[in-house]
Amino acid sequence: MDIGSYLIPALAIVWIIYRQFVGRFVTTGSSFVLPLVLVVWGLVQTVQADVRWTLLAVAVVAGDLLLTAALGAVRGAAIRLSLREGYLYRRGGALSLVLWAVSIGARVLVGVLVVGTPAGQATAATLTLGFGVSIRAQYLVLAARVRADGRPLRPSGDRRGAGARATLGR
Repeated sequence: MDIGSYLIPALAIVWIIYRQFVGRFVTTGSSFVLPLVLVVWGLVQTVQADVRWTLLAVAVVAGDLLLTAALGAVRGAAIRLSLREGYLYRRGGALSLVLWAVSIGARVLVGVLVVGTPAGQATAATLTLGFGVSIRAQYLVLAARVRADGRPLRPSGDRRGAGARATLGR
């Protein structure tokens, strides 16, 4: 696997984690573009990879995708929702950071357990796909929570207080 296979998901994860911890207003816009790009790119990498798809490889990848989706859903439930300036605001906390560490650690552990096997090649080939699935699951759970919350959302074009968005340490 080339460096891009690891660099793209790593940069996406760093960017997503950063955005969760600085906090931001929940807008009416949808958060489906990044997970979609990661899933599509991950599928392309998976198809292009020279993987021997044994029954074990398929089972490990399926289990890994289910695990990453479940951990993404838990992270989506851990994001704090509050009210600021009359609008719904979201921000990750210490629990979100721990859950990100668990998610990444679980993915690494699965890869280490099957290294040197066709299942190891398959998990490496589906790295980007797994992160895309995990992030999409997180966003789906968060979106469901936002819909159920009922507090007003900030319109997408509303930039009031945009400079005061970074809230690390508050």
